[in-house]
Parts: sequence; C-alpha cells; structure tokens
Amino acid sequence: MTSKSCFKNQFTDYTPDSEKADALITASKNKGFKLSRIFLEKLEKFQNTKLQHLRTNMRSDIFYDGTVYTGSCGLVLYYYLMHTSNAENTAYLKTASEYLNLDNLKGRRISFLCGDAGPLALGAVISYKLSHRRPANMPDYTILVQRLLSLISVLEESPDEILYGKAGYLYALLFVDKHIPGKEVIPASHVEKVIQSILQSGKRFSSQMKCDSPLLWHWHDKIYFGAAHGMAGILYMLLQARHYIILSDLRSFIKPAIDWLLSHCYASGNFPSSLGSASGDRLVQWCHGAPGFTSLCIAAYQEYEEEKYLKMALKCGEVVWERGLSAKGYSICHGVSGNAYTFLQLYQITKKPIHLYRACCFMEWCAVERPGTELHRPDRPASLFEGVVGRLYLLEDIKDPLQAKFPAFTI
Repeated sequence: MTSKSCFKNQFTDYTPDSEKADALITASKNKGFKLSRIFLEKLEKFQNTKLQHLRTNMRSDIFYDGTVYTGSCGLVLYYYLMHTSNAENTAYLKTASEYLNLDNLKGRRISFLCGDAGPLALGAVISYKLSHRRPANMPDYTILVQRLLSLISVLEESPDEILYGKAGYLYALLFVDKHIPGKEVIPASHVEKVIQSILQSGKRFSSQMKCDSPLLWHWHDKIYFGAAHGMAGILYMLLQARHYIILSDLRSFIKPAIDWLLSHCYASGNFPSSLGSASGDRLVQWCHGAPGFTSLCIAAYQEYEEEKYLKMALKCGEVVWERGLSAKGYSICHGVSGNAYTFLQLYQITKKPIHLYRACCFMEWCAVERPGTELHRPDRPASLFEGVVGRLYLLEDIKDPLQAKFPAFTI
C-alpha cells in the first residue's frame, strides 16, 4: 500500500526482546547495541552480490561522469569508507584511486558533490595516505590540495548551497583538514574566507527581502529549506565549521536563522521544500524534508545546549519512521538509504536502541528489494546519491553505527 510519495511502513516498531528486534540488533558489552550476526550475514551476502554486479554489468554506468554525486567518484568515497574500517589495509585505497578522474576537471565547479572539489579532496587524501605507494599517474597530495584551494577563484560567482555551491566547497575543505591531520594543508584563513562569503551572502539577501531571519539564501529564485539546495544544509555546514566562526555570528546570526527555519515545521514534523511552497507536506527525503533537518537539529543541540533542538530532531525521526519508505526508491538523495541516516544520527545522540532498530528496518527494506518498491528507476543506477552505491555505503556505515556519517554531508 502506498501514497503518492511513500509506502506504508508495515514494520513493527521496536520493543525489547521482540523477535524482529532480536533478528536485527543485539546488545554489545562495550558499544551499546550492534547488528545481529544473522542480519550482518544477510547484508554481507547482499554486498558481495551487488559489488560483483556493479563491477561487471554496470561498469559503463559507473563512469557517467567523475563526480561524487552521479559518477565514478562516488565509488572513490565508498572505497575510502571501506579503508577507514580497515586502516592498515591499503588495498581499498588503491581500488579507490582507480575510479578517480582528475583529467577532465575544468576549475569552474566548486562543490564536493557535483563539482571539482570532490575529486580533488578525495584525490589529495588518498594520495597522502598512499604516499610512495600511490599510482604513477596520481599527483602528490600537495599538488591536488593547491588545485582545491585555487577553486576559491570562482567563489563569488557560485551559489551558496551544498550540491553546487560554497557550502559544498566548505565541506571539501573540512574533509581534507580532517583526513590529513596535523599538516595544516588547508589554511584557516582560506576556510574563514569561504565562511564569510556564505554569511555575507545570507545577510545581504535577508536584508534585501526584509526577512525576520538574519540569514537567508536562495537558489534558482527559490528560498529552499532542505539539505541539498537550502538553508538546512548551509546552516548545518556552518555549524560543523563553528571553530572558525566568531561567537557573535554563531549567536546573533546562525542561531536565530536556525530558529526561524525550524518555525516553519509542519504539525507532522516535516518541513516545506521552500518558502511558500505549494506542494505541501509531501516530501520526506534528505534533499527536501525532515530527513535533511535531523543533522541540523542535532548539531544545534550540541552547540547551543537547548532541549528544543533535540526534541525537534526526535520529531523528525517520527515522521521519517512513518513516511520515510520513499516510493522513489532506495537512494541516498531522495530515497530510503538517505532516510535511514536519520535514525543513525538519533542513535548516536541518544544511544537508544529504537533508533538503531529503525535504521536496520530501512536497511533491510533496501537490501530485500521487494518487487514494486522502487517506482522510479534512478537516472544513474550505479551512482552514490541516486543508485546502488548509496545502499552499499549505508550498509558499510551501519556496521559501526556510532561512527556512521552521512556521505558528503557530515564531517
């Protein structure tokens, strides 16, 4: 049974010691809860089958373009995740390097997901970690970092959002800074310049629109609210870079902007896709709707220590549990894989098993592939954000749920 946008959730909700809960999660002595052995074995079988299919039947689809979002660089990020779980094994890094395409970058697209910053950031980190073992055709990491830094030349002509804009560039800088620690390869002044550009743009447009929020951004003539193109994504990225931001901006601009944005919440716990949207309370997906707000609410709770933000995050979780089995399919961007991260994030902040259980239910939905549960075949079926690589990424992440991070969004 389905509405226009989602399937009815027929999973039984979590109760301790229920047969379904025991089949998916189990208590761990040191780490709260983890996936059950039986469920892990099922996921690993799915993983092996899909990877084999991906490398053979879908190989031509992988190389649609070199981006993280729809192209081969999505597999680079996936294999890099595999490496972080097996840090002593460089085989995953070498495999990742095979999917990097650095030759066709034009220096005009700034974001991590859909621009040059993604391949350059990932290439720099992998080159650094491989060191003298890197492939002969892979530049030294310092060269790739310089190319990444040079993208600032198109900063002011770029939009502000995650997918194509400055917030996506900020993610790339923070990613490199985290994964090449202690080297200071990304100057603080460079990060601060990007942040100030985002803030100034937000202040300027807010003033122009005479908005009650001190920060306001637009993309394609709409004031989007969600994670991909809108305010939730931009504000979340700024909070992740809060160590570079002065206290007065955090308190007088970012916080009231978050409060203004959250004031638009529907009674259901979901959010409009944009200011004045005519589509109503319909979309429950990472790019538009409650799933993309969970990260922002948790980060706001951690920064400002106000319970209202955690309550809002939990409210998001309820609407995702009720309406998050997207009829569009299993994707990270607008499907069930991306929605599962809502529960992983809530598990990390609360440590309550209900959230890990719910994440596992969504993971199972993605792995079982019941007939008729993907009503919209993805345009790029081998990609990270639209296709099967997204499910594989979630699968790898959910094995260590306290360390899981939404790809290309959570540092």
